[in-house]
Amino acid sequence: MKKVLLIMAFSMVSLIAKDVVNTKNYLNSVKSEQIQPKELYKLIKDDVEDLYIVDIREPDQVGHGEIFHLNLVTITRGYLEFKIENKIEDKNAHIVVYCCTGARGNLAAKTLTDMGYTNVHSLKGGIRQWVNEGYPLDTVYGEVFLK
Repeated sequence: MKKVLLIMAFSMVSLIAKDVVNTKNYLNSVKSEQIQPKELYKLIKDDVEDLYIVDIREPDQVGHGEIFHLNLVTITRGYLEFKIENKIEDKNAHIVVYCCTGARGNLAAKTLTDMGYTNVHSLKGGIRQWVNEGYPLDTVYGEVFLK
């Protein structure tokens, strides 16, 4: 009897395990439209009217500096689905999402697209690439360039 139960349990685990998705594979499969830092900087400088920049980093990360824009929305990735519609009602607004390296930004951009937002991009490489390419951060000390 124990052998039968053991075989049944092993069979069930095997069936379930084959449906488990590897995290790295899943992250690589999620695709969103991406925007280069240079393109985002141009949109900011051109003062595109319906542009919203969404920073989904954690509060301790935001404290290091952010991309300045009048329509900057700060929502952590964990609360994005719950709060975004209160912050950006226009589903056709131009939205650029960013995080530290681009991975969470990519996931967030896909989520917003799935929620019906039509013009969403993630910042390629996140704020790290933004800084590495010489674009400014807004900090408590004012605008700074790290290069």
